[in-house]
Amino acid sequence: MMSVVPVQLCLAGKEVTDVRVRPGGQWVSGVVSEPGLHGAVSRLCMWSVAHHDVVVDLLVDPLPMAGRGLSGGVHCWDLEGRRVFITTAKEGIVEVALVDDVPARQHSLAFDPTRNWSTPAIDYTQSSVYAIADWCEMWKCTLDGGEAQLVYRTDGFAIDATAGADGMCVTWNRPHMPWTQSTIYPEPAITEVSMQQPRFSTHGNSFGFINDVSGVANVHISADRVVAHDVMIDDECEHGGSTWGPGQRTWCFNSDGTKVAYTRNEKGFGALWVYDRFTTQRTKVDKGIFGCVSWENDTLAALRTGARTPTQVVAYDMSPQKFGERTVVVQPGAEHWLTPEIEEELVEPSLHEAANGDVVVPYRLYRAKKPNWGVIVWVHGGPVDQWQVTFRPKFSYWLSRGWSIVVVDHRGTTGHGRSFQQQLEGHWGIHDAEDTVAVVRQVQRAFGFRSERTVLMGSSAGGLSVLNALGTSRTLAAGAVVSFPVVDLVDLMQGADPFETHYMPRLIGARDMEDPLLRERSPLSRAHVIAGTPLLVFHGDNDTLVPLSHSEQLRDVVNAAGGAVRLEVMHGEGHGFRDPLHIIREYSMTEEFLDELMG
Repeated sequence: MMSVVPVQLCLAGKEVTDVRVRPGGQWVSGVVSEPGLHGAVSRLCMWSVAHHDVVVDLLVDPLPMAGRGLSGGVHCWDLEGRRVFITTAKEGIVEVALVDDVPARQHSLAFDPTRNWSTPAIDYTQSSVYAIADWCEMWKCTLDGGEAQLVYRTDGFAIDATAGADGMCVTWNRPHMPWTQSTIYPEPAITEVSMQQPRFSTHGNSFGFINDVSGVANVHISADRVVAHDVMIDDECEHGGSTWGPGQRTWCFNSDGTKVAYTRNEKGFGALWVYDRFTTQRTKVDKGIFGCVSWENDTLAALRTGARTPTQVVAYDMSPQKFGERTVVVQPGAEHWLTPEIEEELVEPSLHEAANGDVVVPYRLYRAKKPNWGVIVWVHGGPVDQWQVTFRPKFSYWLSRGWSIVVVDHRGTTGHGRSFQQQLEGHWGIHDAEDTVAVVRQVQRAFGFRSERTVLMGSSAGGLSVLNALGTSRTLAAGAVVSFPVVDLVDLMQGADPFETHYMPRLIGARDMEDPLLRERSPLSRAHVIAGTPLLVFHGDNDTLVPLSHSEQLRDVVNAAGGAVRLEVMHGEGHGFRDPLHIIREYSMTEEFLDELMG
């Protein structure tokens, strides 16, 4: 019999984010989050590198903030590893002092506890901590008991505080997004250049950042006493992803600034490399998708994941004798996902390309080991984002049921350089849908998946792409499943989301609210064609980014055109589902829908 992944394994379990090496290199710290009775419960822990079953709780009360995915921005260490500074939800930023590797005392710094703080950073004189408040202000607090002082404020956005001689941060202004044009305060912006991840070495003697001035997001290192001229690690692969939040760390210096560890995005796959600033030699350390890269003394640590690798905390011995020797420090999800029966269902994807006229559209194919039904073509959200080859429980769930999966990197997807990413601007709703159709047809021709065995899936912006792709042909697929899809671009242009609404005119190409493009690019204008494909739609009634009215309009208009739209409303949910019962319901109803489609 076919082994089938239980739906419970797709629920949020224990997760580790914001990994850092404690100065000295003997310990690795990180935020552990797990579901609780009243929401997620988090704590800051550290693990011994040599004896990783030795765990010390650094802060449990107040609850530390949690990082996001492979990012961080929650805590930082002083230069000796004697104090750690942590952002919390109720008390602002808390300092914890250690004695003999055990927390001895804690107190709250003078940051306003009512504000949302991120990315604490201590300066190399160890006299002040900098942090970002509410994505728009950078504050400084001296550690001798002084009051917090405002360093920088913007009417746009500010994230990722960095402390050198004085405070620095990444900042950008509307109508830009951080991936279209951003800078590192206090430097002025460079037109159409994106900056991210400013970083000093431990003792402040070396400085670098990532920008895409070459067309690819690569690490740049400023001249210093180590190397007397500026250096760009010139690469065809990107070293950082799109900035959707604070705390991304895909590169770092070692302690003395003589080496740099950096990640490579290899068309959705990934690897960790080291660059020697003296010799300019580049050395591959390991493969996988990495985040929260941190290096102190001979210990290089990171979060690591892959198609068959649930996210884990790893440490590499970077001494000359053991260079790159890997130790798995923590495997928070291993007890669920690495049993022999389930592990055999895990699949590594293969990389392919589809031609859409002169455009080459990359995609990754996960072939089910025991094929049963057909293929799911999945379109990521964003739309400026990418689903790299990380561990995705929902993929394993459908692969275990015999469905192969295709992940589309349509124009606008990150990881393929600035030009490919920006080709979507002014064309959202067209290029993404056309590229999706090209991939679907290529997969059907090359791998024998018939249209009646093809299903499209997407959420949010991915839902818009899926629906507009279906609007090109009644025979493209047997059905589609979309969650909180963008359906009405007129409504989206009038949204109140502070992060993205201002970007909509540039992304869509609409001049104003009366521009006919808004209705032309909305799936509602293709209802008569979409009606030829059965749809299952999920939407939360508390979604403020894409309101429930989008899916209600879709249901009403497509059904009026003779279609079959089944709308399932998740009560109390927003833009993405959190309640375990709702998630189980989503999987169960989707499986029932697919079974009906396949007869």
